[in-house]
Amino acid sequence: MIRMFLEGADAAGARRGALAALAVLWLAGCGDGPREAAKAPPPAPQVVVAPSRVQTVPVLREYVGNVQAYSSVEISARVEGILEKRHFTEGTDVRRGQLLYTIDASQYEQSLKNAEGALANVQAGLANAQAQLANAQARERRLAPLVQEEAISRQDYDDALAQERSAQAQVAAGRAQVDSARANVESAKLSLGYTKVYATESGRIGQTLVPEGRLVGRGQPTHLVTIDRIDPIYVTFTMPDRDAIVLRRAIEKGEIRTGKGAGSVRFVLPDGSELTDAGRIDFTDAQVNRETGTITQRAIIANPQRILLPGMFVNVELKVGDRENAVVVPQRAVVKVPNGHIVYVVGPDARVERRDLVVGAWIGDDWIVEKGLAGGEQVIVDGVQRVQPGIVVAPVRQQSAPATAAPGTPPSAPAPSGRPATGAPAPAR
Repeated sequence: MIRMFLEGADAAGARRGALAALAVLWLAGCGDGPREAAKAPPPAPQVVVAPSRVQTVPVLREYVGNVQAYSSVEISARVEGILEKRHFTEGTDVRRGQLLYTIDASQYEQSLKNAEGALANVQAGLANAQAQLANAQARERRLAPLVQEEAISRQDYDDALAQERSAQAQVAAGRAQVDSARANVESAKLSLGYTKVYATESGRIGQTLVPEGRLVGRGQPTHLVTIDRIDPIYVTFTMPDRDAIVLRRAIEKGEIRTGKGAGSVRFVLPDGSELTDAGRIDFTDAQVNRETGTITQRAIIANPQRILLPGMFVNVELKVGDRENAVVVPQRAVVKVPNGHIVYVVGPDARVERRDLVVGAWIGDDWIVEKGLAGGEQVIVDGVQRVQPGIVVAPVRQQSAPATAAPGTPPSAPAPSGRPATGAPAPAR
């Protein structure tokens, strides 16, 4: 009995020892796993890179312009009368010489008849004076030899000579009266003509300012309507005097090359669309506005489709010239930080480096870099959020250009594509 008890105790102890040994081995295995995993480095993050480029870029300046008519003509009533009828449709194109209004002409027709009657009377008086002059001249010629022969008295001859001179004066007065009467007739015809108001310029006619049936032209001309010539058309904008100074100095130093296309202007409409035709600068004010510190400039552009209308505001893109050897990078590569702009550059050893930039204007999908970057360096355009300065990355070269974006609008980032970059700087393009 005692032997069986001892054998059972030994068996239980053996089982407990075996379980303890297994637990020790299990704990040892669990402790080695994390240490082995910690020794394996994480994979390098993949980023998309593109080379910075050196190229000739246009020097552009953007302003806000106001559209103005090429010419604006006020059509007025020049005689007094009742406005009888309007002969045009408001807001349409009219031609020079087209009838626009008629004014009651009855009083001017009567004035013309009176003037013509007065002319006829003075013409008759002139004819009578000319007949008397002819009679007096004939009498003087008859008496002239007789007075030499003393066949008549000297007094009779003097009377004949005085009658001739009197007749000459009456003819001269009659001619003056005829000239005055003819002028009155012409004036009456002119006034009668003014009762029909014609367009003095071709263009787009506006809204009539005086309704039919109203008295116009009393005391002074009455403004009836305005005709705007809008093809071609003007766009006026202002340039800060600082811009003018900086650009002039850059041109003088040769930093900006003026040539073909310099001074051309493109326009962006309020809906964001761009006109296909470009304009040109035709006027620059010689003075600076004291209140705004700006210089007024004006561009002229063809407007056959009447897209631009007076009073419209448009964005103006002025090409000053071209800048050679400018460094440009994709806009997506530039990161805005509180104190400026930066890019992340991948070096030959695939290590990331941060660069602080001084940036200029946007050119299409690219950003001009004034300082901080050279041509041919590999900049990260996608995956910036996964990198830090000093880490090693797996660069993938961008194969296709991103979709074109309008100036001032950052394009969306495409998905990474292409083959791994070699890490060596790409040659400048």
